[in-house]
Amino acid sequence: MILTWRKLILCLLLSLFTFLTQCYPENIQHSDAPEEATQLETIVVTATKTPHGLEDTPVITNLITRSEIEAIGAENIGEVLEHTAGIIIHRDAHGDGVQLQGLDSEYILILVDGEPAIGRIAGKLDMARLPVENVERIEIVKGATSSLFGNAALAGVINIITRRASAPFSFQVSQNIEQNNTLDSRGTLELHQGDFNGLLTLSANQRSPIDFDESDLTTTIHGYANFTGTARTEYQITPHTHIRFTGQYFTQDQEGVSEVGPIVYDQLGDIENFSGSLGIEKKFAFDGLRNLSSTVLKAKLYATRYDDESTVINRFTDEISSSNLNIQDLVRGEFQFDTRLWERNRVSIGGEVTFENLQSQRIEGGERDILTNALYIQNEFRPISAFAVVIGGRLDNHSEFGIHFSPKLSSLYRVTDNLRIRASYGQGFRAPDFKNLYLDFTNVTSGYQVLGNAELVPESSHNWNLGIEYQVFDGLLARIHGYRNDLFNLIEAERIGVSVLGGSKFAYQNVSEAYTEGVDVEVVIGSFGGLTSTLGYAYLRGADKTTGLPLLNRSTHHGNLKFAYLHLNSGFQVDLRGRYASSWGFFDDGDKVLEPEELAPSYWVWNIRASKTLFKYVKASIGCNNIFDFKIPTYYTFIGRSFYGGVSLAY
Repeated sequence: MILTWRKLILCLLLSLFTFLTQCYPENIQHSDAPEEATQLETIVVTATKTPHGLEDTPVITNLITRSEIEAIGAENIGEVLEHTAGIIIHRDAHGDGVQLQGLDSEYILILVDGEPAIGRIAGKLDMARLPVENVERIEIVKGATSSLFGNAALAGVINIITRRASAPFSFQVSQNIEQNNTLDSRGTLELHQGDFNGLLTLSANQRSPIDFDESDLTTTIHGYANFTGTARTEYQITPHTHIRFTGQYFTQDQEGVSEVGPIVYDQLGDIENFSGSLGIEKKFAFDGLRNLSSTVLKAKLYATRYDDESTVINRFTDEISSSNLNIQDLVRGEFQFDTRLWERNRVSIGGEVTFENLQSQRIEGGERDILTNALYIQNEFRPISAFAVVIGGRLDNHSEFGIHFSPKLSSLYRVTDNLRIRASYGQGFRAPDFKNLYLDFTNVTSGYQVLGNAELVPESSHNWNLGIEYQVFDGLLARIHGYRNDLFNLIEAERIGVSVLGGSKFAYQNVSEAYTEGVDVEVVIGSFGGLTSTLGYAYLRGADKTTGLPLLNRSTHHGNLKFAYLHLNSGFQVDLRGRYASSWGFFDDGDKVLEPEELAPSYWVWNIRASKTLFKYVKASIGCNNIFDFKIPTYYTFIGRSFYGGVSLAY
């Protein structure tokens, strides 16, 4: 009966939309200015898939702005996120993986302008390959959001919003030089003429391999050289209709050395990723109708491909010891229909069809397909201006695991103008990917083996969130956020023995029940004489409910500190940032108890950066990452103390 009513509501709304657009074209209101141009505060879209002011969104959302990104001087998204309270970046041979609410990268949906980024290795999406030059803001939605985004959004969503041109014509070029032969080159071209808006960015980065242990030839951190090109163009067809195209191309070459006994291996990698999205949006306003005040219809087609080729060569014989090529394709078509009913209800209805293909020598059969159809509906009800409640749900039909329904309920209450309370409950799910199911891979240099498990079942979660935000006074903002995730059929790669090469043998298994819970606290102190500061602290617990074993790779305590000073008259700016993580479980020998020798040590890492506007169009910067030279290669891939400098030209 529930599904029948949903279908009925969808048909009625679409029929009404068609009738109105055909019979009442004279009531359509046009505006030359974009809707968001009239908003004084930052607009976010990820939490409900509809535009909201940040303070007015009913779902707990963190925001990283363009100015914050520039102050950090980061090369990629991973370096930006690691300075955010409640987020941890884990770096290893698979890249920079993000952790949110105690859940790893495979449970966090990474989007670029609302579309999924692909190319995960061992479940981890490398945030280091996502550039920052074209980013306007990063929206972080905490808590299960499968009701809108479906598969893999158990912990939340990180949506990277690209920027539009803000000037009729401008360009910017910059060059940073860092130790370890690290180069970061960037360029941006903006053009905004009439109804056309276009922004093009290019960036190239490189770093030589780094070796902390000179007793062998194995490199601690592999070297890389990459290139990224992005484009975003928009065209206003009519005052109420516009189209948008976004595209990105990324390529990276990697190199490193492994020494196993008397044999030395050269490890080479070649990654290529491109994506493109074409969307159209049409806005309507019907002042003559009492119950329907505004309507938006959006449609989008998105396609992306990720190629990852790795080769291991015996240095002494020049023979290829192993090689593998992964090719992942994803094509998605989607639509969303937003309208207002009875003035106090904002209804969104959407649908998606997603086709995914994976070709790899490391999975059984060499090639697999996934087809997912989805329908979601959401209603935002505001009985009074100070209170909003959002209820929604999504139905996914997965070609491997059938139908799954994900509901969510969120609310916002403005107790006063300065005090806001948000609460939510949601269910999430993640279907095992083909590597979880069919992987059969042995690393010839390290000796470990990873096996898939065709008996796996989808993971699911129940998620509760409570957030309180209080503007104590002008210049002092405090936030506290508590959460609880109850996880079922959690998939973990567990050690089951020794591989034929003598290394560890792992297999994916469902952990019957687990949980993560914690509290994030953030205090933001506004500008006092040009000085601003932010203090963030996160407390986390997580364990297997059956065995009591704490979940690995999770610090109980995590902290962030930021102190920034800006002298407006001179254009001088300095930014000091520190991050802390307590000890965490590195491995378990099988006895389900973490002994001291199985823990990775805690750390503090501090970065400092200063910049100065020299002339009208020129800015210079210098900085030092990892000031106190913290590095323990066994557990962390920090490169140690590193100095850098750069210059940028903007016109």
